[in-house]
Amino acid sequence: MVEKIIEILVQVTVYSMELVGILMIIFSGIKALIIFIKDGLKFNNRLVSLTLAEGMNMSLGFLLAAEITQSIMTKTIPNLIVLAGIAALRIGLTFVLHWEINEYEKIADESHPRGLHYENKPLEKQKGAR
Repeated sequence: MVEKIIEILVQVTVYSMELVGILMIIFSGIKALIIFIKDGLKFNNRLVSLTLAEGMNMSLGFLLAAEITQSIMTKTIPNLIVLAGIAALRIGLTFVLHWEINEYEKIADESHPRGLHYENKPLEKQKGAR
């Protein structure tokens, strides 16, 4: 009885985390597409790439958490090996995306003192400016 409740709870948790991860990818894709269109369809737009990379990085965190949670209910060695392989791929992607985000932010900091998210407004009117 308790095992069945835990199994149901794990499945609901896994599906919820996977749904959040998928929604993050969709929303960051839509946001990047809007930025891409507003900036005149320029293919070298770093903000579009950064928006996509940040969204994918965050979503991979949720997807990895879902895989780890799923491992609780894995009962056979072959299934555990497949799960470990998927988790390893997601961890690798997370590191690559994190590195890419850092590179974009370095370039942005070098090219403009206000960074990549600079808006063409006076400094005192930007959010968080003092």
